Amino acid sequence: MTLRSRAFHAIIVSTAISLLFATAAAASNDTQWNASSGSSQSAGAAGETGNGNDAAEFPAPGQPQLTYTQRVALAWQIALAANNFSPGILDGNFGPHSRTALKEYAARFFPGVNPLNPHNPAVFDALGVDVKHVITQYTITQDDADAVGHLHWTWLKMAAASRMPYASLEDCLCEKFHCTEGLMRALNPNLNLRNLSVGQTINVPNIRPFPGPDDFGNPGGLQAVIQQDKQMFPDVHVAYLTVNLAQKAIRAYNRHNQEVALFWCSIAAHKADLPTEDAVIKDIALDPNYTFIPSMYPQANIDHRLIIPPGPRNPVGIVWMGLDLPGVGMHGNPVPQHIGLTGSHGCFRMCNWDAVHLLTMVHIGLPVIMINPKKPIPLTVALPPGINPPGLPEQAEYVGPAAPRHGAGAQ
Repeated sequence: MTLRSRAFHAIIVSTAISLLFATAAAASNDTQWNASSGSSQSAGAAGETGNGNDAAEFPAPGQPQLTYTQRVALAWQIALAANNFSPGILDGNFGPHSRTALKEYAARFFPGVNPLNPHNPAVFDALGVDVKHVITQYTITQDDADAVGHLHWTWLKMAAASRMPYASLEDCLCEKFHCTEGLMRALNPNLNLRNLSVGQTINVPNIRPFPGPDDFGNPGGLQAVIQQDKQMFPDVHVAYLTVNLAQKAIRAYNRHNQEVALFWCSIAAHKADLPTEDAVIKDIALDPNYTFIPSMYPQANIDHRLIIPPGPRNPVGIVWMGLDLPGVGMHGNPVPQHIGLTGSHGCFRMCNWDAVHLLTMVHIGLPVIMINPKKPIPLTVALPPGINPPGLPEQAEYVGPAAPRHGAGAQ
């Protein structure tokens, strides 16, 4: 049995998922994605053999405790995210979000190619999947420590704080590297992640683009992250977005009705709070405050509005893209591991890093089409000629042209 066949067999047996990707090609790949530039270089992967610290006072992070299947899944997740098709939070498990992202990327760029076919490496090669160098090392900086502070959990105390920081270095680094706490712990089995320090080296997912010295957990760091995302992700021209309320997915399309990006979100917990009409992006705010409205949280027993300060653990995260629907927007989230669950009051919550990524693609006035398979929504925004959002077969049932709302129009 060849290496490629053994790898494919192991994936099928251990996950019961048809991952089949040319995994052996990645395992023997000598290309490493450069952490600072996204370009390739010939090198051994950091983090594969343990410590790498010059100072002896810090313990070695240990050999990452990932199965080969998990390494393969993580490599695919990283590659998909780097190509505008987000699998959501990285966890080393090629679950439904990852599979959907892969299928839709392949459908867009390789029509007719089955991305789960282990004998066809086209999608694998195009994405730049790199199993061999999926893990690298990162040394904790003072900027990381500066983004950490005391995080309050009651509305009154949050309103009295100066910023909504990360609760710990573990919290900061999991967000910085887009991963679950469980994955970070598996990568660093010898470390107590609740007791990390500046100067300490840890194993991390080798995400693309690799984080620079700035972090959006610090005031001013968000602009640097935005600029890096604009430079490093594939450039796309977005004509409109769709929000599929059943799938909890946000998709971006170009003027040719081709899908160019995919992100995951949370939606309203109650059906009555779901949007019943389309929208356009009305305003954009970076590092926003959050206004606590008493009527939305009657259980809090607070009778006046509060302003919650900005920060990555603000209720709307670090980015707000408001729609021309009262109180509704697409925004970040203080608990990335909860994305995909219903739980908002009508907004669309995203992982902070995905919200920043989406921000780089959109502009004020961009149409946002709501897709609700259970309760069809008539088209209520004006679209440019030739634009026909996928997922709207019910629109033929509605008679008459779409009336633009609030000046919505072609962009």
